[in-house]
Amino acid sequence: MPRARLPFRLKLTLLFALLAVVPLVLVGWLVIDVNADAVATASRELQIAVASDVARTVEGEVRDATGGLDAVARALTDDGLDPATRLRMATTRVEADDRLDVVSIYDDGGALIDTLREASADGVEMPERLAEAHAATARSTGRAVGTVDPAPGGPRVLVAVPLRAGGRVTGYAATRLSLVPIQARVERLAEAHLASAEGSVFLVDADLRVIAHPDAERAHALAPADDRLARPEDARRDVARSAEVDDTVGTVMGLGDPPWIVVVRVPKRVAYASLERVRAIVVAALVLSVLAALAAAFLVARRITAPIERLSAFAGDLAARRFDRRVTVETRDELSLLAEAMSRAAGELEASEERIRAEAAIRADLGRYLPAELVDKVVRREQDMELGGRRLPITVLFADVVAFTPLTERLAPEETVRLLNELFTVLTELVFRHGGTVDKFVGDSIMALWGAPSPDADHARRALEAAEDMLRFLETANEGWRATYGVTVQLAIGVNTGEAVVGNVGSEKRMEYTAIGDVVNVAARLEAIARPQQILVTAATRDAAGDGFDYAEVGRRELSGRAEPVDLYEVRT
Repeated sequence: MPRARLPFRLKLTLLFALLAVVPLVLVGWLVIDVNADAVATASRELQIAVASDVARTVEGEVRDATGGLDAVARALTDDGLDPATRLRMATTRVEADDRLDVVSIYDDGGALIDTLREASADGVEMPERLAEAHAATARSTGRAVGTVDPAPGGPRVLVAVPLRAGGRVTGYAATRLSLVPIQARVERLAEAHLASAEGSVFLVDADLRVIAHPDAERAHALAPADDRLARPEDARRDVARSAEVDDTVGTVMGLGDPPWIVVVRVPKRVAYASLERVRAIVVAALVLSVLAALAAAFLVARRITAPIERLSAFAGDLAARRFDRRVTVETRDELSLLAEAMSRAAGELEASEERIRAEAAIRADLGRYLPAELVDKVVRREQDMELGGRRLPITVLFADVVAFTPLTERLAPEETVRLLNELFTVLTELVFRHGGTVDKFVGDSIMALWGAPSPDADHARRALEAAEDMLRFLETANEGWRATYGVTVQLAIGVNTGEAVVGNVGSEKRMEYTAIGDVVNVAARLEAIARPQQILVTAATRDAAGDGFDYAEVGRRELSGRAEPVDLYEVRT
């Protein structure tokens, strides 16, 4: 029979040594020192994260405005269109871009030719002549960002791009970009991350004027940035500098282009408040430890009975078949050994009942990854788990979110993941509803197949019905997504039919059930060239699916990686 490693008599002798105050004092000092470094680092990291967020917002707004101006420039310099059509296309692009409510066209000398203006831009003045410095910068770099000027509704900054025709610059397109979105982002960041810390985040231009601030009136007035943290030499791209000035902990970050500076600052008493709380807690803990050492002798007798009471209660749990309970006695004597033995007995009883529920749990878990038929075979140990597969006639579908990268730029990462999960949940249900198998998710796209693992003579028809339902689903789902996320989701779908090798691919330790073959590659190519909300299919799919669909001939197309062109058709919904 095992003997206790620490008999009760020895524990009583060691009790006061374990409660010594000196080790606790040393630990408390180390805790305070480590916490001081951690608090300072966390404060700097928070400020840098906020500054980086503002920098990304500025860069995104200027980049999107530049892209819109480039689109206007291309429309105005398209030699294949007559002047009236060019002007109409340019006007349409201005109306379609939320950031371009006013665009002025200048000749190659910088003189104003005409201005395209929306009603929302009334009162926004455009320069009669584009400054030579801005024109030179636009010619050499493709974009010029000018000064910030006051305007109705808030400050605006001049952004200009060159017009090119025949390899030379023939003029310029310019807009006064509103800083309202940047102002809104600064207000949200200040409220979300700095409000409770009595801090502030603001943006200044090269002349050290406030152009975005939680106090919108300061930004509208372009008030001077009377802040020792902001200096002209800090207006360098992606350079962050943290410092303590007076009673403030602050961080500045330069943007480079435009040469603006993001300033984040928090009072020291707030930034380091947690450190003071830790000091108070450590001191209180030391005082309590001394008191506990004096009272320990009186508590020993009561502590002897406590483990026995827990063991008695645990025996009652076992009698009531509550096998998920455990008992822990940290006395390191005979009572501890008894507690371990009783806990092991409870674990064995729990395992015996758990095995009864194991098959149902396995089926539920595998159902998230594999088709129902495959799950049944795996559970019954009827599925061949060797690598390899067999050749089967199948139909493969690829559906991809169009323009996913711009969509992610407009949404926070958490919103992007939530939106994709909502989309893929319904797309998966539609695949299952039409008898298909979800092969995999690749980023913002889904791959599904029909005809495997169970043969299906109607695999092509079922795949096209699923594709049509996907597009119908988006017609209603986008109303909710526009209200929730402010975005519209569009799919490009490619479908192909043919023979593929279907089975286990990978290694002996990690494999996946998938399809390999030219039919998969062609379907992926079709999805890549399909337009938004378009279903492209091959002649093989059309022939296999039958006449129950509305086809429009697209023609023969060359596909990447294939020597022979492919006859393509569009399925109209």
